[in-house]
This record gives sequence, structure tokens and C-alpha cells, in this order.
Amino acid sequence: MTPEHIAPTRFSDRTAAGEFLAIDLQKYAQDPNAVVLGLLRGGIPVAAEVATRLGLEVDALAVRRLVMPERTDIAFAAMAAYGEHTSLKYIEGVWDSAQLRFDKEILDAVETRARQELDELRALLVGENVLPVAGRTVILVDEGMASGATMLAAVELMREAGAGRIVTAVPVAPAVACKEVESLVDEFICAITPRVFHSVSAFYSRFDSLADYEILALVPRS
Repeated sequence: MTPEHIAPTRFSDRTAAGEFLAIDLQKYAQDPNAVVLGLLRGGIPVAAEVATRLGLEVDALAVRRLVMPERTDIAFAAMAAYGEHTSLKYIEGVWDSAQLRFDKEILDAVETRARQELDELRALLVGENVLPVAGRTVILVDEGMASGATMLAAVELMREAGAGRIVTAVPVAPAVACKEVESLVDEFICAITPRVFHSVSAFYSRFDSLADYEILALVPRS
């Protein structure tokens, strides 16, 4: 990172985060073989700004966390879906704990519900006419990572879909999540890796929820 390109302590909003990441992704500008995929929901404005500044195609990739029963802050797995491809990634350690604490029927019910929600999200905001990714450079963008679960599922999905090169770009993430994702991709970019991390939202001045119409405006369906 050059001295002129120093990450702030926080971003004003997701668009500003995308603007910052685009600088580190300049080598992909106008590359017809590169495509930007934003993780739903919060990754979309970040990805859209990256794509606009680089002159690249952009699309949405559906993700869903599988959380512990009665503990929505703890994910034991994550799913990702794009086109005809779907992936499920368990979080080591947390998944083992979930199996010890809960009956298989309970965890299966969580997975079933998550799959239904993922299918609904994909139908509404992604659709069937997705951009081709096989053999291409896929730049996966999110608003940030906490555990990294959804990004890991997205990376696995792109591998299965035949992406030629996978680049992951996020505005903020703790060191442990960065280390896990970085080891699985061809290039990893994270603007802020704080010593103390509580939540992604803490690194944004504005972190509003995104309505369906806002996402569709940024990544219109054909």
C-alpha cells in the first residue's frame, strides 16, 4: 500500500469503502475477463462502486449464515448460491460444538430453513441469468467479514463453478478471518485489520439496512 493510499479508521458508508478498494484493484480495470460479485446484502453497494470505477460487470451472489439455535450471533456454517451452483461451508470448531450441543434433527432443521431462505433470496435478487464465471477472474466483494463464514462459502462456490482466478476484497475484517480466507484465494485485499474487532458496522459511520429495491437498482436483473 502506498503512503498516499492509507485506510481510514472507518468508512463514511459502503460506497466510500468500494471507492477505496477500487484503488487496490486497479490492475483489473477494463479487463474483459474480470467480473465483480457482491455478497448479498451489504456487499452489493461496495461491489457496485468497485465495478463502476473499474469498468467491470457486476452481479449479486446470495449467501446465508447458519446460526446456533437461540444464538443468532454465532454461525456454525454458511451457504452460497449463484446460478445453478450452491455450496455449504462448515466452520471448524464451531460446527463441532454445535453437534455436541444440539440433536441432529435440530441442526437439520436450521439447514433446511437456511436453504429455503437462500433459494428465496436467489430467486428475488440474483435470478437465473447470471454472469459467466468459468475461467474468469472473479472479484468477491463484501462490506466486511466477522467470522469469514459467508466469504468462505462464496470462495468454495466459485471454485466449484470453475473460476480461473479468485480475488477477495473487503473493507474490514479481523486478522483471524483474513488469515483463513487469504489461504484459499489467489489474491486477498483487506483495507482495515483492527487489533480490536467487535462488528463490521463499527467501522462505518453509516450502515443502513438495504431494501430489495436498492439492491436491484445497483444490480438490475435482466
